[in-house]
Amino acid sequence: MAYKYAIAGLMSACVMVTISIKVATAQSKTAQTRASFTAAQADRGRESYAASCMDCHGANLDDGEFGGAPLKGTAFRARWLNGPVGSLFAYTTAAMPPDRAGRLPAETYADIVAYLLSRNGISPGKEELPADLATLITLTIQP
Repeated sequence: MAYKYAIAGLMSACVMVTISIKVATAQSKTAQTRASFTAAQADRGRESYAASCMDCHGANLDDGEFGGAPLKGTAFRARWLNGPVGSLFAYTTAAMPPDRAGRLPAETYADIVAYLLSRNGISPGKEELPADLATLITLTIQP
């Protein structure tokens, strides 16, 4: 029975991510505002990552015990760089962590995204990354 609920939840997450990505992609064609996060936010994200993500993705973001996708490096940058940060936020919120997707506070997801960006060579700025999808889809991940 729990398996049925897990499958239904995963399917709902996939639909939400697909819709969010399509909306974000359409809006990103006109939005070129660079996403910003602070060093303090990335530090909070590092702590949240350690608590919620490290088992699957690893301490180095690409060496997890349970085979999570690499969250740094060429593959990550090819998928997310120059796209709307809202797509990354929506995916992370809808699908992660796999055993409790969407159950972290929105601010925690934003902090984790800030940490991922920092580990992929994006420099921190003066403004925190917001935890609001409507705003995030207007912001682009730029080096």
